[in-house]
Amino acid sequence: MTDEHVDRSAFSRAFAAVLTARGASLSWLHRRLVERANPVSVATLSYWRSGKRAPEGVSSLAAVEEIERLLDLETGDLASLVTERVRLGRIHEPRNPFTESQIRRALAETREILDAPPLDITRELSTHVVADVAADGRLHRRMARTLIQSVAPDTVSFVTYTMISAENTIARPEMVVHGARMIRDHLHASGHVYAYVLRLDQPLTLGATTMIEVTMDGHDDRAWQPETGAFVLRPIRDLVLWTRFHPEAIPDRLDELERTDETEGTIYRPLEPHPSIHQSRRDFGPGALGVRWGYDNR
Repeated sequence: MTDEHVDRSAFSRAFAAVLTARGASLSWLHRRLVERANPVSVATLSYWRSGKRAPEGVSSLAAVEEIERLLDLETGDLASLVTERVRLGRIHEPRNPFTESQIRRALAETREILDAPPLDITRELSTHVVADVAADGRLHRRMARTLIQSVAPDTVSFVTYTMISAENTIARPEMVVHGARMIRDHLHASGHVYAYVLRLDQPLTLGATTMIEVTMDGHDDRAWQPETGAFVLRPIRDLVLWTRFHPEAIPDRLDELERTDETEGTIYRPLEPHPSIHQSRRDFGPGALGVRWGYDNR
């Protein structure tokens, strides 16, 4: 029997049936796949279960084989039902995610190297982020405007900002800053933590506010990840993210990512792809909010 005559819904039916039989949730399966360096989002697993999409390419097939082991299936019980195997897409190197304790240690080491001022001397009142995706599907520019307020009794002249990623490594970005001037930065050896110290144009007394604008350009192939978002260390009154896609790069898949103290790990929510997508939160954090996108033919 050729692939053209294979029931394309066979995989989704079998996948859904075995999840029910084993009493396994998609969030549990997602966490186990991440632990075993075969990360698949909850949204993608949901698509596979419903039949809206099927596993494609080398990395997806590897994940299906891992799912068979996690669910105590015979080799090939699910993989033999995958009908589309030729689309390779982007293949990531196997990696284990950074744990929270490793991130805390890396952040502490980075701040010590920078002789960075404390993170809690200011708070973000509002942040608006605009991210532009180029025609090739890569993040071209990210601009963030933040209203910060001093919460320290002494005058604040310097502030510290951090970029943290548990799953992906970070490359040192090209940045343009308004409202302050970068005086030093450091990318941790792990590649998961990047921090920089800014000298404010206007020193802040207790309760005073100022605006900072940071624009990051030009992610290269090595650093590129199909996602953007914001991470806040303290609750923020107003967080707005606006991601805009080039007309030739409207994604086939779009997921919202959200993580706070109230969520169990990162929550993935499938979104309807559009030329632009905005996310808005009031009194959000600490936590992370963002989007991740993908293409079927790239």
